[in-house]
Amino acid sequence: MPSFRVKTKIKAPILHIWSLFDQNLLARLSPPFPPIKINRFDGCRRGDLVQLEIKLGFTRLIWDSEITDDFESENKIYFIDEGRRIPLGITFWKHQHILEKIDSRETWIIDHINYSTRSKFLDILLYPLLWGMIIYRKPLYQSILSLP
Repeated sequence: MPSFRVKTKIKAPILHIWSLFDQNLLARLSPPFPPIKINRFDGCRRGDLVQLEIKLGFTRLIWDSEITDDFESENKIYFIDEGRRIPLGITFWKHQHILEKIDSRETWIIDHINYSTRSKFLDILLYPLLWGMIIYRKPLYQSILSLP
């Protein structure tokens, strides 16, 4: 099963960053292509649902995810979204969104992705696209979430 991690250092306290994890942040983190519309965003807690509409030309693809776990402590906060209805031939999707406190002024954001399709070829083909969508977030995380 393909997986990857993207780790980004943010100059802000963990609770400040966590307070900004909302629908607005998701919209700002979405890449310009393909265009994505957020149809539903309940939040980042267990049981919450998120529905994205991905526009590819005249085709609209629906991506439904459920938040299946969440955790919060002084040094670590995370939530996990798992795909329920996933396009592009993806049969399994698990995205761990992790915030780890470095110190009182800095935090790591870690995106850990696991996915699979019915085909090793498609797994390999999708890897750069999916990795690119997550790596696109690094400078946005830093500019949106960092404190001066």
